[in-house]
Amino acid sequence: MIDYNDKCIALKVSDYRDDDRLVRVLTAEHGMASVLLRGVKKAKAKLKPFAQCFAVFDTRLTSARGAFLTPVEPMLIQDGFSLCADLKIFTAASVAAEATDLALGDDESHTDVFLEFLKLIKSLRSDGDPYYQAAVYMTRLLEISGFYKPYAYDDEPATPVRLLGYAQKHGHEKRNDADLSRRALKYICGEFERAFETGLKSAQSIDLYA
Repeated sequence: MIDYNDKCIALKVSDYRDDDRLVRVLTAEHGMASVLLRGVKKAKAKLKPFAQCFAVFDTRLTSARGAFLTPVEPMLIQDGFSLCADLKIFTAASVAAEATDLALGDDESHTDVFLEFLKLIKSLRSDGDPYYQAAVYMTRLLEISGFYKPYAYDDEPATPVRLLGYAQKHGHEKRNDADLSRRALKYICGEFERAFETGLKSAQSIDLYA
C-alpha cells in the first residue's frame, strides 16, 4: 500500500473513463506519480482546479491497489489558469513538463527538479519571454540529469548558444528578445532529444507561437 503526504505539480492531464481525469504529477519528495481524480468532469466537482496543468497543490496520496494514486483532502497552493490561458506560455511550460516526465523515473526523489520547476512557474508569470524561461529550466534539467554542457557566454548574446550560456550564468532574469529565445529553446530541446534519445512532441509547437 502507498500512503504519503507531498507537494505536487500537475505536468500532464488526460481524460480517463467518463467522468475522471488522470494527472501526471511531479512530487517534491517521491518523484513522478499518476494521480486519478474521480468525477472531476462533473459540473460541480470540487477537484476541478487540481485537474489543470501546472496547478500546485499539497495532498496526501494513497493507493491500496492499482497503478494510480488517489488524493485525500488536497489543498490548492496555486492554480494553473494563467499559464494555460496564453498559448505561448502554455507551450513553454508544456515543453518543460514533457521533458521532465521523460527525464525522471517514478518513485525517485527529485526535490531539486521540483524546486527548479517552481522557479519556472514563477518566472512564467513575469514579463520576460516564456521561451527564454523554459530554456533556462531545460539547461538545469539536463545538468541535474547528468548531461551538463557549458555553453559559450556573452553579456549581449546574439546567437542561441550564447543565450544558453547567458541562461546558465544569470538564470531566470527578464529577457524579451523573442526570436533569439525561440531559437535557443529549440536548440536546447534538440540537445535533450539527443541525450535521452526521444522526441519532444510539445517542441513542435514552438514556432506556432513565436
